[in-house]
Amino acid sequence: MTIYDIAKLAGVSASSVSRVVNGKPGVNRVTREKIQQLLREHNYVPDSNARNLVMQSTHTIGILTDDIDTLHQVEGAHRVEYELMRNGYYCFSRYIGRGSDAVEKGMIDMARHRVEGAVCLGDAFRDVEAVTYAVKRHLPNTPVVMIHNTMTFPLPNIYSIGADEKEGIESCVDFLARRGRRNIILVVNKNRISGPLIRASFDAGLKRNPSVQGTVYNGIPDTVDGGEQLAFQLLREHPEADGLICTTDLIAIGVLNILKEKGVPVPQKISLLGEHNSSFCETCRPRLSSLDAMIMMSSIMGARTMLDVLNGREPSHHVTLRMTIVERGTT
Repeated sequence: MTIYDIAKLAGVSASSVSRVVNGKPGVNRVTREKIQQLLREHNYVPDSNARNLVMQSTHTIGILTDDIDTLHQVEGAHRVEYELMRNGYYCFSRYIGRGSDAVEKGMIDMARHRVEGAVCLGDAFRDVEAVTYAVKRHLPNTPVVMIHNTMTFPLPNIYSIGADEKEGIESCVDFLARRGRRNIILVVNKNRISGPLIRASFDAGLKRNPSVQGTVYNGIPDTVDGGEQLAFQLLREHPEADGLICTTDLIAIGVLNILKEKGVPVPQKISLLGEHNSSFCETCRPRLSSLDAMIMMSSIMGARTMLDVLNGREPSHHVTLRMTIVERGTT
């Protein structure tokens, strides 16, 4: 039986049980007595190694990421680190990639560094089975926070904060349809793990707007050059297009470059939406409208969730944010 099992029986946070087990203050008398009674009833014996680690607190949080090239993920990791470090924690980051054993190797690395908590960003952590197995085996008593992740995990020490991409993509179709756009193109970037969800959400948006026709382009490189090459193809194959939804801002900016070069007025003839609401949106002219994937908000909330757990407060295990469209000059 773990401290999380005792915490569930007592109706308190795992941090409160840990404080009682290790003789630390911060738990009121009634709650402390209740926890102590449950510990006795269940013959709970703290692991000596784990206890030593608690008594010799590392004050360290590990940050795991599977992508060091995507701007929004890098910005999210930096925000998490800033929030934790200004609250007195040391942070270090590890890049795990997306191999079949990447998640478990990441958790092993966290355990070796005796972290007090782990924060995870990236598509690799959407695999509920792999994450659950790795955390249960290597970090069973350590809080783990998933950021930009809407998955629900069955372990009591895993927390997730993310945005509803399904609703977000559907809202983009509604947004363009309300502006009279009738031929909308969806552009999905290469290696997008959530690609099937995005395409299904686009189809759902089209069904809600039967007067709108839709076309999907998949596997587009997440670069300005990728967007520029796509734009030439779109102008040849779909000159009737009057609305574009690009799943990254960089692709959308590349498309915008070529539309301006070819004299296609934006947004008069064609409306253009990116995704992530990155700082790049302010660098082009007209400025790019974009679906805000709530990366910064997820990152801030994820850091604060970790701080809550470490300070004996029990936050929500699963938080889903709503994506919003930030309208600028391209719509």
